Amino acid sequence: MTLKYNEQAPPVPGGSAGITTREESHRTASTATSDSGKQSLPALEVQDVHASFRERRNKLSVLNGLSLTVEQGEFVAIVGPSGCGKSTLFHIIGGLLKPQTGLVLMNGQNVTGQRGKISYMPQQPALFPWRTIEDNVLLAGEVSAHTPPKAEALAEARKWLSSVGLGGFEQAYPHMLSGGMQQRVAFLRALLSPQELMLLDEPFSALDALTRSDMQRWLLDIWEQNRRSVLFITHNIEEALLLADRIYVLSNRPATVLHEVRVPFDRPRREEITEEKAFLERKRQISEWMKEEQKKARLTP
Repeated sequence: MTLKYNEQAPPVPGGSAGITTREESHRTASTATSDSGKQSLPALEVQDVHASFRERRNKLSVLNGLSLTVEQGEFVAIVGPSGCGKSTLFHIIGGLLKPQTGLVLMNGQNVTGQRGKISYMPQQPALFPWRTIEDNVLLAGEVSAHTPPKAEALAEARKWLSSVGLGGFEQAYPHMLSGGMQQRVAFLRALLSPQELMLLDEPFSALDALTRSDMQRWLLDIWEQNRRSVLFITHNIEEALLLADRIYVLSNRPATVLHEVRVPFDRPRREEITEEKAFLERKRQISEWMKEEQKKARLTP
């Protein structure tokens, strides 16, 4: 049985509705079916990736046969204990590191170890302080192999800056903006990159609670307009459930996929769903898994 990403999976014996096993995840997520009935290749497939580092004379295993997919136009979140290897996974997907074994495929093509295939938004805005806001947004196109004409890129950047409440700040510099405004600029830079797949690495973790909530609503609105394929790392379970179509729950290091949670809530998402029973039940279940992993970590020598 093949499930589209916006459908709720059947209950797993001994589990909860909307949760699938690792084997079912690998089997059902390998292809997606479009409205025309044709199969489309996933935007991203990570297949059985193992990664380790040398620490003095010892080998530190970080990823242990990790597999996941992101379908075309899908928003997928990853949650897991601190230090479990989420950032290492992003480095492998982005081509900065090569795994010991395993593959990274994008649109069916093997891109393992290749750079320049993704757009990336880090935890901090990482804006160049000597460039204006407009020029920071244009940077993604400038470093791309397929640079659009400057006039076209400039018009697109100004349109987006205006649409996200940054009109009038085009010639400002990063230090003149608040943290939330800087994150909007960083997101627009990633959004306007020509690469289809976006990797977002805890982009709101440094923001205060109110600004973070505003940014979540803003991101939902922008993503609904654009529907880029997104892989999103977060430690915030509520944030993952609010934003994502599916959530991968990772184990302690060496990380593997413990559970896949299919989020059944309709889009466009309303902030009020965070108070609904089904939302709270999934949040509680994921929280229990995370606590169990943290307990295991404390008992591991």
